[in-house]
Amino acid sequence: MTMTMLTIFLLLSAAFTLGDAKSEEMGAKEKGGLQTRSSSCPPGWHRYETHCYHYVPIMAKWPEAEHYCLLLGGNLASVHSLSQYNFLQSVIQSGANGAQRTWIGANDAIKEGLWLWSDGSRFSYQNWGKGQPDNYIHVAGNDNTNGHEHCMEMNFGGDFGQNDAVCWIQRPFMCSRKL
Repeated sequence: MTMTMLTIFLLLSAAFTLGDAKSEEMGAKEKGGLQTRSSSCPPGWHRYETHCYHYVPIMAKWPEAEHYCLLLGGNLASVHSLSQYNFLQSVIQSGANGAQRTWIGANDAIKEGLWLWSDGSRFSYQNWGKGQPDNYIHVAGNDNTNGHEHCMEMNFGGDFGQNDAVCWIQRPFMCSRKL
């Protein structure tokens, strides 16, 4: 296992662990042994079904983006339907004035081709762009990726689909947290 792979594995393991702890802690209030959650999203967040979403226009590498979302009480967004994907695109378009390539929470760093969401939810929906995922390096220079792209971005290419990308590229990102 290369040092880069080990680093990615450790960051992802920490993200999963912190995500589970934070999701239990954030947004929940103790009332007679029952946990209740607020039914509205914080300012700057957008509600879709049972989650709130926040587009962050700050340029960050995928692990940094996941860490930032954890600090906000969530994870990078997971996507489970076309309608949800379209909703996230509309949030990005309003926040970025266009269809900006944006980090979301899937990766296959642990096992090539086995895509997992950083929030631990089931990877049941995919909207890959044409020819994706392809593990093709899109950046020049020595990035130590050994030809593997392990992190997911959305709004890629002419069909604005999902793409596997090198985790060390800086992109804006979409955070998600449960109500």
